[in-house]
Amino acid sequence: MTPRLFLVPPTSLTEADLITCTAAACAAADCATILVPEHATPETVASLQGLNLAVLLQDVDPDKVQGMKADGLVLTNIEAFKQARTALKSESLGYLAGVSRHVAMEAAEAGADFMLFTQTKQFAGEPIIGWWQDVTDVPAVAFDPVSDAALASQRPDFIRPSDDMWQNAKSAAQVVSDLQAKWRT
Repeated sequence: MTPRLFLVPPTSLTEADLITCTAAACAAADCATILVPEHATPETVASLQGLNLAVLLQDVDPDKVQGMKADGLVLTNIEAFKQARTALKSESLGYLAGVSRHVAMEAAEAGADFMLFTQTKQFAGEPIIGWWQDVTDVPAVAFDPVSDAALASQRPDFIRPSDDMWQNAKSAAQVVSDLQAKWRT
């Protein structure tokens, strides 16, 4: 199964460039989700949702998620996650577990809808995404940018394209279409 794309633009990208590159990526490949910078406007969130993307914020107050009408939230603090799960009933919540099995399991038990792993920081080549896929049904995101199918054997549900995609619309389309083609072979 080819993983869907999880887009993470740099915080320095202008909103106009964000929309342009994202639209080009969505036209070229199966993009599912985008993690927008905290300074994004509600209009940008709505524009991205218009591209059929789930729009997520990171490490913000749950009220901001609801106020911006975002689809969900990614958190990096387990206590904040537990509080957000109580406050956000219908929004999607993810947790950036890094390489910690323990924290990933704790977040899953607290109601995480998806788990993000930093695959390039794994210890001694441990296949943490593969392990996760073997022990739970909670979707896994390879959160570090990937440019090839090296993680294919671990079966991530979502992968993050290389940051080169944010240079311009042409790069966005090329990076995502090349990446998905590599995963299909």
